[in-house]
Amino acid sequence: MAAISDNWPDTQASLEIMEPEYADRVTSMVEQIKPHHSRIESYASSLHPSHLPCRLLGENYTWGQSFLVYELLFEDGTSWIIRFGMRPMDAYFNTAAQLQRKILNEVAALHLVRQRTTIPVPEIIAYHAHPSPLNPLGPSFPAFVLMTSIRGITIEDCGIAIHELSSGCGPDSPGDALDSCAGDENKREILQRYLRDIADIHVQLSRITFDRIGSFAIDDSGEVSIGPGADFGLGPFTSAKDYFAIQAEAYEQLAIAAGDEDESDTANRAQLKRRFVAALWRKAMMPLVDERDDRGPFPMRHGDLHSENILVDTTGHIVGVLDWDCAGTVPWEAFAVPTFEVSGQFSEADSDAASESSEDSLMTPPPLAHTRPVVHRAFNRELAAAELQGGVAGGKPASGRSLAALHDSHAGHVGAYLAYWMYSLACDYDQTGRALHRILGSDADIDQDFQDFAREVTALDAREVAQN
Repeated sequence: MAAISDNWPDTQASLEIMEPEYADRVTSMVEQIKPHHSRIESYASSLHPSHLPCRLLGENYTWGQSFLVYELLFEDGTSWIIRFGMRPMDAYFNTAAQLQRKILNEVAALHLVRQRTTIPVPEIIAYHAHPSPLNPLGPSFPAFVLMTSIRGITIEDCGIAIHELSSGCGPDSPGDALDSCAGDENKREILQRYLRDIADIHVQLSRITFDRIGSFAIDDSGEVSIGPGADFGLGPFTSAKDYFAIQAEAYEQLAIAAGDEDESDTANRAQLKRRFVAALWRKAMMPLVDERDDRGPFPMRHGDLHSENILVDTTGHIVGVLDWDCAGTVPWEAFAVPTFEVSGQFSEADSDAASESSEDSLMTPPPLAHTRPVVHRAFNRELAAAELQGGVAGGKPASGRSLAALHDSHAGHVGAYLAYWMYSLACDYDQTGRALHRILGSDADIDQDFQDFAREVTALDAREVAQN
């Protein structure tokens, strides 16, 4: 049986397109691990139920932002995955404390998912969350997680570019919702099965709730609790409004920090545009938080659910969901969209058609003709069906909103979908900013509103400088 890592991205090609300092972060750890392959192999074999020998496939490695990843192939053809925590990227990201929280969070999240759902996920074999003399691989080894592997392909390998389907609109009818498959009935069925399985995963996670917002921690007895967020150690929060307020502050800090550090007029204007978008997000989001759900309970979200972390078979059926280190509990508005690939931006339409009806007046669309991409509506139908099929006991917020209504709402669009792009695009003016501006329903042109904002902020900054 072929190694799973044979299908990983080409190592050298991936390194060549990286910035040198980030490539060095990967290759230096590869060199650190290289002399100890046999020790890692012996350790894994000692934990195997039959103590089978294994081989670390040292040439086929991959990585993410936090971990260097290898495959361990046993002589019976089965394999495990071992992930080593990489050194910090800077003073704030992937620090030892953050890495420890991420590892403990993933271990606890996988424990919860395996215990309380049928979602296919890896099984943790062993882990050590921080370098220490007690590390079973040796005191000089980095933190690591050892887990079973899952064999599968991505939806893109099935010929479906899922990440492209959240743009563009089409007729809102079941026959046209999968137009992107270009008349290929097999692809249509694959995509429909994929969307149905994501809907089922979303419903199952909605039933795992806690009374606080944060990331997971697990003790020696297997008890899971909610602690600070795995990323920056903030929280835990007992209120959705407190969570979103901190998120809004983070966007404002991101807006100030992102981009060039020069003080040219162009750079200053770019920063002002980012600050404007951050202000738009706060203005749009806070009124959309439902008071009835403000104090929870709060559902579990994967946190990084995209096509590269979802493995399928050739029919589109999901056989594995990977990378749970970003999992945690979140407000229902942030939970609303499981992955940006099954949702999409509001798009202005030429007709007078409004979006699908909402169950809550707080989520009523503004008086602007707009519609959703076809993948959004196709997923929404699957989500509504999954709720009915599986029952909704324990899977609805206190407000009684359905998951399908939340996914289709302004609250979900701002709190989950646009929130993703706020971080990814660093408060981008032309895409995220315009989307927020449309949702707020301002009568003025966005550029005019920005000019007003820029004058106010510039005057305020000048007064603060004068006072100091």
